[in-house]
Amino acid sequence: MLVFMLLLLLYVPVYATESTCVSGTVSGYPGATIELYYFTDEISYKQEVLTTTSIDSAGVFEFVFTLDKVRKCFVDLGAFRGILFIEPSKTYHLQPMPYQPKTDAQLLNMYFTPQEVLVGLQNQPPDDINQRILQFELAIDEVWNNAMYTDLSKRYLSAVIDSLEMVFPSKNDFFSIYKQSTYALLANLQVELAPNWSIQDYFISMPVHYHNPAYCEAFTVLFEGYFNLLESQPNAKAFFQAYHNANIVSLREQFALLTHWNNPQLEELVILYNLWGNFSLKPKDRTTIINLLEQISHTSLYPENKKLAQEVLYRLKKAHVGSKPNVNELRTIEGKTITFSDFAGKYVYIVFASSLINETYADIIYLDKLRKKYAENLEVVFIFAQETEAKTIAYTKEIGADLIFCNWNSDAQLIDAFGVQNIPSYYLLDREGFFSHSPALSPSQGFERKLDAMLEVEKAAEGSSTMNKPFF
Repeated sequence: MLVFMLLLLLYVPVYATESTCVSGTVSGYPGATIELYYFTDEISYKQEVLTTTSIDSAGVFEFVFTLDKVRKCFVDLGAFRGILFIEPSKTYHLQPMPYQPKTDAQLLNMYFTPQEVLVGLQNQPPDDINQRILQFELAIDEVWNNAMYTDLSKRYLSAVIDSLEMVFPSKNDFFSIYKQSTYALLANLQVELAPNWSIQDYFISMPVHYHNPAYCEAFTVLFEGYFNLLESQPNAKAFFQAYHNANIVSLREQFALLTHWNNPQLEELVILYNLWGNFSLKPKDRTTIINLLEQISHTSLYPENKKLAQEVLYRLKKAHVGSKPNVNELRTIEGKTITFSDFAGKYVYIVFASSLINETYADIIYLDKLRKKYAENLEVVFIFAQETEAKTIAYTKEIGADLIFCNWNSDAQLIDAFGVQNIPSYYLLDREGFFSHSPALSPSQGFERKLDAMLEVEKAAEGSSTMNKPFF
């Protein structure tokens, strides 16, 4: 019995320290559940749900979960994003927060990012990392302001960094990396030595920290377009030869020889990041870039780099001409489940729409007639986004068109699969379900002429007609 009691006493505290607790109140919150999010990394900003809990009619909620490392987490507050740096096994009582709904313009702007606001704590412990980061950022703001009127010499910046380090000593690894990364940004203000002084003296000695926002901010600033710097180096010929040959093994080796960083995980991450950036900057290299990214996703020794490469590939390939939509099925507003394969043999014109904008009404009226005109060759699917299904039903019922209407039903993955950036957006699938035009012309831009020309090309290829219309 004594042995059992001792084991029980030992067990209870261990269990308690494993749980992390975050509780608070959100006034005006529209849902019955609330989610706590984080980013898988602060480079791709892929959003993941850490945990979900119920929220009562008064807006009270409590998250209880386990955490293995410090993470920057956030809750959705509509037009704002309440952020909190959460440490494992700690308890946080948040100050009351208001929910502010997004405006119509914000809802329809896929580029809109909620403003981040650091959440206040009711139980402010003296060693809380949130308070330390806030105080540090206020001090950094003063440094930035003074930098506008100061000769930013190496000596001056080194002295500023040393003074900051004296004011903000820390044994917290996350905060130490946060500070060191910010120092790298300060050092980069010395234009004549940028970015090499910053990289060599302040950055490469750190291990890669994918979840530390200051580290990732410094990373993107220091290594954006880094391949362009290498192009001016006379000994970079072998590196770019490996690049054009799509040989990731040789590319890693040559990059290590050029940089002498002795940080292979960072070196590979810089390669990955620059390949991603070059995809849009150098269209002729896209096949090579995809090849290299796929090699990283399969052969990298670092799980975080593998995951990031896979995420980048997914983004580059989604809604890409020649690919298929990464959507299994849709549900119409009548409750019927459909797939794009249901329309095999026809072109499918997909419109992401909203009842809040005038273009949608005009598009429905016009495309209803167009679909009837090209009934054997065309299907039209409207997907209403950023609004409730009830609103979509009421809106389309009033118009009375004979088209397929769906609602996104708050499915962010559906929007993401098409790479929708704005409402309205238009896409065209070919007869086999592959993206033919992404994005496609809108009705007002001449979609009908485009479709007519495509059908004429098909007739000409079949030998049943000659093209007598221009291919727009």
